[in-house]
Amino acid sequence: MNNRYTININSTINSGQSFLWEKRDKSWYGIYEESVLKITEYEKNGEKAYEYDSFPKIENWQQHVFRFDDKYDRIMKEISGKDSIIDNVTKKYRGLRIMRQRPIQCIISFLCSSNNNIPRIRLILRNLSKKFGKKVEWDGNEFYTFPSLLTLHTTSVPELLLCGLGYRAEFVIKTVREIIKQETDMVKLAEMDYDKAKQEILKLSGVGDKIADCILLFSLNKLEAFPIDTWIIKFFQKKLNQILDEDMKIKEKITPNQYRALSKKIREHYGRYSGYAQQYLYYSIREENGRKW
Repeated sequence: MNNRYTININSTINSGQSFLWEKRDKSWYGIYEESVLKITEYEKNGEKAYEYDSFPKIENWQQHVFRFDDKYDRIMKEISGKDSIIDNVTKKYRGLRIMRQRPIQCIISFLCSSNNNIPRIRLILRNLSKKFGKKVEWDGNEFYTFPSLLTLHTTSVPELLLCGLGYRAEFVIKTVREIIKQETDMVKLAEMDYDKAKQEILKLSGVGDKIADCILLFSLNKLEAFPIDTWIIKFFQKKLNQILDEDMKIKEKITPNQYRALSKKIREHYGRYSGYAQQYLYYSIREENGRKW
């Protein structure tokens, strides 16, 4: 149990960054490696508090997954001073945190996110887990862990198509094979600077700039990464147009050059914790537009 840290579990889990979580009764259950994580909310002295558990047991997993090692108040103070909009949303949605995921699960998750919606991404990943993961029985429930890299390496495109991946199945197979063949070291990627790590991630099949930034932010500790999608582009066009140069006026689909130029401007604006700013903006945009998580 640990209630010393500022966190809103519901908004953190329901913010489009991690997909293998589900709520059953009063508890959230999530998949991490070969364990099931559990969070139960209760009241303590009139305030929300959380109890953390797991099976098989992972000691203090919440410290790692919810990045309790981040200086949350310092980060909020730093990004909130950048403009009035981010100042408002960090106050309104206080407690929203970046989650730290296992790189392979994160890579596959965001490959499945291409041209997809969040409920559908969740369904695909659950199908993958049920077909190729390990069954865990706990708390009167059945869960399925996310398949390992080696397990995914033995699958085929037709098998993945049965899980609902569509055209993404080929990218998943290719990416898994590339990671194994090239002996991609995720620890070394996490130690590289943002630009170098992104160059390496972009070499994977099916990974463009936006997916690369998601992987860097949510699994490789690059808190300056700022994933840009259509929601974010529309937001900047309407609310923070001054950040966009004339050559960044995006009319249709964003080009790689436009993405990188806009990313650079945004990261210059929000600084070393741009990823936190992105998560707050993305969450507020979807909430205000009534989108389903």
